[in-house]
Amino acid sequence: MTSRRILTSLLVALTLVVGACSGDDAGTTTTAAPTASSLSTTEAPTAISSTTTEPLAEVMVSLDDAPEEVVAALEAFYGWLADRRRPEPDVPDGLLAHLADVGETGDLLLQGEWAAAELPERDAIGVAAFDEDVVLLVGDDAGWRIVGAKPARVGLGPWYGEPVRHVLVLGTDARPGTSEREARADSIHILSSAIAERTGAIVGFPRDSYVETPEGYADSPEGHFVKFTHANVWFGPDGMVQIAEEVSGLDIDGYLITGFRGFERLVDAFTGIPVDVPFGMADPNAEAYLSAGLQILLGADALAFSRNRNIPDGDFRRSLDQGLVIDAALGKVQEEFGPLDLPALLAMLAEFTWTDLDAEALLTVAAGAFEMDPETIPNIVLSGFSTSRNSQFVVLLDDEVADIFADLGDGMLTEELPPGTLTSDEG
Repeated sequence: MTSRRILTSLLVALTLVVGACSGDDAGTTTTAAPTASSLSTTEAPTAISSTTTEPLAEVMVSLDDAPEEVVAALEAFYGWLADRRRPEPDVPDGLLAHLADVGETGDLLLQGEWAAAELPERDAIGVAAFDEDVVLLVGDDAGWRIVGAKPARVGLGPWYGEPVRHVLVLGTDARPGTSEREARADSIHILSSAIAERTGAIVGFPRDSYVETPEGYADSPEGHFVKFTHANVWFGPDGMVQIAEEVSGLDIDGYLITGFRGFERLVDAFTGIPVDVPFGMADPNAEAYLSAGLQILLGADALAFSRNRNIPDGDFRRSLDQGLVIDAALGKVQEEFGPLDLPALLAMLAEFTWTDLDAEALLTVAAGAFEMDPETIPNIVLSGFSTSRNSQFVVLLDDEVADIFADLGDGMLTEELPPGTLTSDEG
């Protein structure tokens, strides 16, 4: 029996009971009760329904010193997390997909901290932190927008753009009076990260690797091939990125480059880097006079350690030592700083380096550093053999390096390394 028929029967029964209880003695007029057949389903009374709408979940963001546009962007973001009846916030599609399966949080009262910085020739960057939550923002003439977030309160890890990132890090041998961006590249490394897996890799190229000139550039004086270190002189860091992509098959986000002076000043501004020097050094050419063991290297000693190649395995070992410095810097960042320090750290980095990464890419890549475990990040140098080409000393990379780059496509190294690959585990 349908609910409407049940309701009709109840109304009929109620009418009969009222009629039976009424009589002439009561001085009322008795009306004949309708029969069940006299009430059609369309004529039957319907229940009165309430259309009262539940109020939206309340969200309040308190963030000292933050611009009103920042607070508005955060309220829109957390308002949508609290109650899906609110409009979707203006955030990257990838971040929305990251949150797709998260339930509503209900009312939120958020009191947090804010830090921001202006970067030269780039948009402003900012970080908001609410307990374990981290939100990354970029500000331009159109206002502030969210570019990444770590929504820990809903049980999720970070979404800082693409899950796999590759950046080419270059250090040149520029002497006084020489452009640091246009000198030979003595240090050539691909830094990879797989944030979801909390790991990555540091992969060094021997500086004398013999590589093909990038497409679209005029031939160098050395023909269609050039030493990788010289490629920066002929084609600049953009050409270096193009060559690295051709050799590796990886999509590289961009480059970060500095020279002797910039590197030394950056390390000093960073108040030194804790490096475990693998063996004692006494090299007058690099001015490297260091004892073995863990020690804080300030700018001059960090540069000397990174330059010294009068050691076993020569330039291969030097590239490995440069990777040790990179890994040590990452470890210090995690131990002594937090996401709220990112704007100040990136402003300092911008003072002593150059990059083609825009503010969003720079901020999201750097934020990923706090999610990676330095203990799981291998530091390796590609294998090859020394020979001569065009009357110059070069290194021909082994064919097996292709296997390393194929493994690195997901941002980490999990396969067994080919024989001859130098790693920091070998001391």
